Amino acid sequence: MNIKKLRFAHFRNYELASFSFDPNNIHVLYGRNAQGKTNILESIFFLSHLRSFRTSKMQSLIQHDHDAFTIEAEIEKKGRTEDLKIQAAPSKKKLFRYGNPVPTASSFVGIVNAILFCPDDLSLFSDSPKERRQFMDIELVKLSKSYTAKLSRYQKLLKDRNNALKANPVNSLLIETYTQQMIEDQMVLIPQRESFLQELEKKANEILPYFSNKKETLTIRYKTFVNPQKDLKEQLEKHYQDSLAKDRMYKTTSFGIHKDDIEFVLNGKVLRQTASQGQKRSVLLALKLAIAKIIKEKSGEYPILLLDDVFSELDPTRRAALIGQLPEDMQIFITTTDQVNPAWFDRPARFYTVENGKMKEGIYDIE
Repeated sequence: MNIKKLRFAHFRNYELASFSFDPNNIHVLYGRNAQGKTNILESIFFLSHLRSFRTSKMQSLIQHDHDAFTIEAEIEKKGRTEDLKIQAAPSKKKLFRYGNPVPTASSFVGIVNAILFCPDDLSLFSDSPKERRQFMDIELVKLSKSYTAKLSRYQKLLKDRNNALKANPVNSLLIETYTQQMIEDQMVLIPQRESFLQELEKKANEILPYFSNKKETLTIRYKTFVNPQKDLKEQLEKHYQDSLAKDRMYKTTSFGIHKDDIEFVLNGKVLRQTASQGQKRSVLLALKLAIAKIIKEKSGEYPILLLDDVFSELDPTRRAALIGQLPEDMQIFITTTDQVNPAWFDRPARFYTVENGKMKEGIYDIE
């Protein structure tokens, strides 16, 4: 998958901008902070996920004194060229594919498949379980239509069940109906989550040794409320039966995949408690590259890889390891505030300097 052309109107600090990018190439964006490098990565991420990775406030993405922004892209996917367009205001998004309106966000998400690494991602290991579930769901939604449909329905049923538990009087038949439908959905979702994490662990451990001189082993534990290896229907029904009185008392659903978590263990020790920042960064990079390999196996092509400020805390050994692990048939965007030596790369790469919302090809010193 490749971005061939990218155009902005009133996006962040770009009034109007148009870029062309080579397929299967590394594109290095160099410049000082707050010049617009990350905005370019953010626009590609927005095309993929219909949200920013930096803010939840849509207004922050719109250039001052304007009501909306536009992102247009010409992408190459499985040998075909597609035209995509997003017009976004704080309260509404209009989506287009081949010039035609796309009726739902779920039909648009994943057309562009992009994976992001940014420094804030390191909080994955210490943040709340919600962030780790989102890390898992973001990829599974793009990989599996059945997962997308079941997760969407489960989330709606969970909301409906909680509302039914708050009602006065409580409708026991309605709660039981919601419960049975939630059980059906989780019987699909739990095995897919477990399978994805098992594959992620396997592939991450193939990559991780390149980032360290010593042998390191990553274990990914799927922490859910049932044993995925045993009869799921039986376990789920028992959990909901046993917790019904508690749920009615507290007026909320106490069990379900909405409380799942992931635990990362490095060399037998919980990573968030014992790993150094360098180790965490290495593990995170290994996870991102492992996800890219899973997507390649499932879809037949690599996603676009977005690496924001990736070199800032990598020593020369880890930097060389990262570059050596980048697949040749993947389009990659790298932002950096440090001058980059073209000799680091043994494959085609293009270099740009970004200053004040303008991008020029070539590296030079900014006074």
